Amino acid sequence: MKKKSIPYVVVFFLLINILLPYVISAEAVYRNRLSYPLIVNNVQNIDPVIRYMKRKIDHDPAQDYVILLGDSVFYGSPGSSDQSISAFLGQMPEHPTVFNLSFPGSQLGDIYTMLLMLDEQGISTDHVILNVRYASYVPRVPYQPVLSWWQENLRVLDPASYRKFKSQLGQTSEYPLYKNPYIWLQDLLKKQVYPYIPLLAYKDYYQKSVDIQWDKLHNRPLPDDSLAQPEPWYTKDRDSLDAMLKQDQLKAAFTNQPLDLAESNPDVYFTRQIIRHQQGKETWIVMAGTNHDLMKDFVNDPGYVENRGRLDDFLSQLPVHYLNLEGQISESWFTDFTHLMPEGYKMMAQLIWDAYRQRGAAKPL
Repeated sequence: MKKKSIPYVVVFFLLINILLPYVISAEAVYRNRLSYPLIVNNVQNIDPVIRYMKRKIDHDPAQDYVILLGDSVFYGSPGSSDQSISAFLGQMPEHPTVFNLSFPGSQLGDIYTMLLMLDEQGISTDHVILNVRYASYVPRVPYQPVLSWWQENLRVLDPASYRKFKSQLGQTSEYPLYKNPYIWLQDLLKKQVYPYIPLLAYKDYYQKSVDIQWDKLHNRPLPDDSLAQPEPWYTKDRDSLDAMLKQDQLKAAFTNQPLDLAESNPDVYFTRQIIRHQQGKETWIVMAGTNHDLMKDFVNDPGYVENRGRLDDFLSQLPVHYLNLEGQISESWFTDFTHLMPEGYKMMAQLIWDAYRQRGAAKPL
């Protein structure tokens, strides 16, 4: 390469890195919720979404917006992004802009860390709605970490909390020197360098954007992004349902053993951290409902009933708006023990919207 051409190559490379985020279609980065395939295969793919949010907010500073944080329920599993509560909230009259950063498997530690990640980008968390479930506060089984996704971000943004639960975080986010130095270097670059180079950070979204534009060119609809086809639980094979009810993981999620609601429980600790972070802001905690018909043997157990009452008292006494949706959604609209049909998510969105509009009668902010 001639020396004279080097400046042009450098300028071309810089221009690509600057302009790439703006040429990717918005629906490739965010379509009512995060892209499960892109995030689950590379958690760093959350960064372009947050930057997209920042650009959209800065473009119209006067707009009101609400941020949804939670697990697979707020995400809208198993249906499509157009069947999620964020999509249905977007259909409400005079609704604010809704950003849904919920993600399947998220723990309360992930929700807290996401708030810190938004702080880092200068995104206001003045209006946040998050979901919890009974299972959010049960004792952890050995294979369930305190955070599912944003461990590295917690290590950087709140080292004290990271150190407090480091032994319970599963795979460490620090960088042990693998026997193969190449693997170690590759992992280090992926986490510490690539996110700051748009050409690399946006490559998955660029590919998705190209696919979307290609489909549009051929008059094809956007691909269905459902995680699975939503089917009513009562239409499923009875043997499969019985097998699910016998799973140790599900039994642990509906334990009848007394819940520890002190800060020694990591989820209580992170709930308190969320409250401290959100002091003076409008924060909602939504208790997602349970399919009482399917789970009748669990939810009618005296130990479970007592735990649910204690948990309800704990959450209702927090200095936030609290909405308990237990028993508020018809069991016929569940796909399993906790996830919903599109009709169920539409009802959930309506219940949340009705409560949100009447929040003046709730706790003062």
